[in-house]
Amino acid sequence: MTPEKIRRASIVILALLVCALAAAAVPAAAGPGQGGRTTVVLVVLDGCPARSVDALPPEAYIRQLAAEGCFRPVRTVFPSSTAAGHAALLTGRWPDENGVTGKEFMREDGTLGAFNSSRLIEAPTLIERAAMAGSRTAVISGKNGVRSLLGEGVDLAASPGQVPQWVLEKVGPPPAESAQYDDFCAWYEGLDRWVIDVASAFVKDAGPGALVVANLAGPDKVGHRFGPVPAPETTHCLVSAGKALEALAAVLEGVAGDDWAMVVTADHGMTLVTRAILPGEILEAAGAGDCVFSLDGGVMCVWPTADRLDAVMTALRNAEGVAEVIGPGDAARVRVHATHRRSAPVIAIASAGYMFIESAAFMDYTKGSHGTLLDSDVVVPLIVCGPRAARADIATARYTVDIAGMLARLLGIEK
Repeated sequence: MTPEKIRRASIVILALLVCALAAAAVPAAAGPGQGGRTTVVLVVLDGCPARSVDALPPEAYIRQLAAEGCFRPVRTVFPSSTAAGHAALLTGRWPDENGVTGKEFMREDGTLGAFNSSRLIEAPTLIERAAMAGSRTAVISGKNGVRSLLGEGVDLAASPGQVPQWVLEKVGPPPAESAQYDDFCAWYEGLDRWVIDVASAFVKDAGPGALVVANLAGPDKVGHRFGPVPAPETTHCLVSAGKALEALAAVLEGVAGDDWAMVVTADHGMTLVTRAILPGEILEAAGAGDCVFSLDGGVMCVWPTADRLDAVMTALRNAEGVAEVIGPGDAARVRVHATHRRSAPVIAIASAGYMFIESAAFMDYTKGSHGTLLDSDVVVPLIVCGPRAARADIATARYTVDIAGMLARLLGIEK
């Protein structure tokens, strides 16, 4: 075991011991504000660009939060994708520091692995720090991958693929997966409501002093299918999520009184796309059809053999729809924080309106993508509301990596 893994294991063990002592010392039935610790909920609107907030109907709760509370756009990390975005939010570190470099990475055996375990995060998370300080913690996600990445060692981890008995008793199961084939949008709206309902139930059970991370998958999944706001389907999805968040705010007020805050942001944005870049054809033409590669919408990561590196980079640079290709040792790696050993040796970034995809036929039901450095992909909303919102000092936030520090201030666990 490496020194880093030993250190992280020690942190988790200590956090669990502190949580156990805190649970024994503070009854769950404590009244509002009596716990002495702020209750904080981080809501991640997966795949929601900042521009979507202003494009929502005036009566939408999320738009009202932005107008009435603290709001500013901030920039997320590259690649602008789910795993990298969440790791940056919860560690306050860039991908080259926290080790979560995108969607997938090359294992030592030469196969691709997903970022689906907190053991892959090479920096302490705010969740661990909050647990050490005595807060009860929960990760509730519409995506199984987010739950598996962030949910190890928390008091409650729930997603459609892992529903604890406590959740079944308090809230019930998530919508049946088969129902999404009847009404795709309604299923994801129902899933997002379930996530918020579980978060509300946990807040009630935990009493004052909790940290809840809630990932809403709907904006991302519906946005991929129909495109970002102003697409009617994605707009309706965010309006529906806002109604659930309004109910959550009422629960927070009832449990924590004037000692709570809700932070609403996104892991990445979403860009309207209409044209496909077919990586298989590009690599075949370069004589590198057997190269290992990974796709995440607007970004393609390639692990070519040394003898095919130049051919692969040349082919990608000459391909229609490719805006930039970053190779080993390129100065651009520092700019996009892609210097970690897990970062692919070749990174291709799509132009506006294009995405990397396995088959052009998939474009018939794919209208939204992310992963690039376009503003629509990397500029996301940051909203802070609740009685403790001022403590967040939102004006200091420019990037999503600044949000962990903001959450620490809200929780009172700044270093």
